[in-house]
Amino acid sequence: MKQTKWAIVGTGYIANNFASGMQVVEDAVLAAVVSRNENSGKIFAEKYGCSNVYTDLDVMLKSEDIDIVYVAIPNDCHYSYIMKILDAGVSVLSEKPIVDNRKQLDDILDKAKKKNLFLMEGMWTRCFPAVRQTREWIASGRLGIPRTVRSGFDIKPDADNWQTWKGGIRHAGGALRDVGIYALAMAYMVFPDDPVKVYSNMKLNGEVDESCQMMLLYEDGKTAFVSGAFNQVCTPDTEIVGEKGRIIIGPEFWHPTSATLILNDGTTEVFEEKYPATGFQYEIQQVQRCLREGKLECQEFTWKETEKIADLIEKTRKEWGIIYESDK
Repeated sequence: MKQTKWAIVGTGYIANNFASGMQVVEDAVLAAVVSRNENSGKIFAEKYGCSNVYTDLDVMLKSEDIDIVYVAIPNDCHYSYIMKILDAGVSVLSEKPIVDNRKQLDDILDKAKKKNLFLMEGMWTRCFPAVRQTREWIASGRLGIPRTVRSGFDIKPDADNWQTWKGGIRHAGGALRDVGIYALAMAYMVFPDDPVKVYSNMKLNGEVDESCQMMLLYEDGKTAFVSGAFNQVCTPDTEIVGEKGRIIIGPEFWHPTSATLILNDGTTEVFEEKYPATGFQYEIQQVQRCLREGKLECQEFTWKETEKIADLIEKTRKEWGIIYESDK
């Protein structure tokens, strides 16, 4: 099978997890690393068996024959980097949130279409076997009509294990965009139509939302309860309740090893798949399949879903009075 040559931009926590997942995908090759700090780039590259390190994205794009670039840097840097990569004729997988606002999102989607390039917001959760099994159960009617979703990504990181930029306005941070987006993606997976009404609450840390809760109301009484936080810890499962039963995805729904279908009569079916490395291999495999098939977007997490979730997040944070520099 033809190898897929990747470049990774960034050398932080998520980039390390991604590179670790890449190592268990036989046809994935880390061909280049881009880091603003040359020493960090060399340490990262050596760790994952790569010899090509750059401190300048433009130089890397001109020097290397890359199939796709994975962008794992602070939020406010995504837009400019993605536009440069697409302009160079290279596909992009970017960490979420992919860009800061709808104007930027329109720009990168238009560029990807014009250049005929693959582009994906990195919602890795959608690619895990347990989540894909959940979608099959729902699509086949095992759950009946879904009625309720409950999903929260609430964490309280240790001070020594915390990327402070995520809680600041300068880098377009905030709990809703960083962790709450995973819970929203669960709601949109079950209820793909936009909610008819949204209620929200949040705690401000002085710059951005430190925690948030949302209730999304849909037609026919369907409801989703979602949350995201940096200052508290919640049960990390996602529960999807339907007329015939419920599904539990966990133990941490954003990178799950199991999905359990519990029917109203007590019948239980458990899907379990434990995985080596970090689990990023599932997203990498799906992206590479799309590249081989010439697709511009991944059906596990489509452009339309990215647009809908981005619109809801932007509307909500602006209602809270959180305005980024890129909005002005």
